[in-house]
Amino acid sequence: MAPPVQQPKKPKKASAAHIDPFINSRLVEGLKESVFFDFLSSKDVALVMFYDAKEPQCEWSKKHFLKAAKITERENHAYAAVDCVKEQELCNAEGVTSLPYFKMYSKGKMFAAYSNPTTFTYHTMARFVENAPVLQEAGRPKRPCDIDVPADEAPKKPISGKK
Repeated sequence: MAPPVQQPKKPKKASAAHIDPFINSRLVEGLKESVFFDFLSSKDVALVMFYDAKEPQCEWSKKHFLKAAKITERENHAYAAVDCVKEQELCNAEGVTSLPYFKMYSKGKMFAAYSNPTTFTYHTMARFVENAPVLQEAGRPKRPCDIDVPADEAPKKPISGKK
């Protein structure tokens, strides 16, 4: 009798999930510059917390951020975190001016920012994520003169320097 033929083992897929060491939960993705845009582009909605683990306000916000991640029920959403001490270039590129700083993304596009952590509690965060719109693919933004204005809202006087 011939020995059984062994099938080659399939390599295990590397987990895309990276637990943020500060938040320390599978519910919050730890993001680095190398995966930031790809990860956010794959989500309908994502709330990202930019932080410095040594800041007391970041510690307070961490508790609310984690609780919000636990109670949010929306499909294809994410909570993610960026350590601005380790990812300074990313935080600078994203315009982070204070810590903690929160930004909401849809399909990789940032559409809201929140920098007052004392009023951004878990309940507000969860509602923010659950009610956020899903942005469509980016089109060419309209210039102000391309926007249609109803006739009753149009300026009555010509907009020129002449009187």
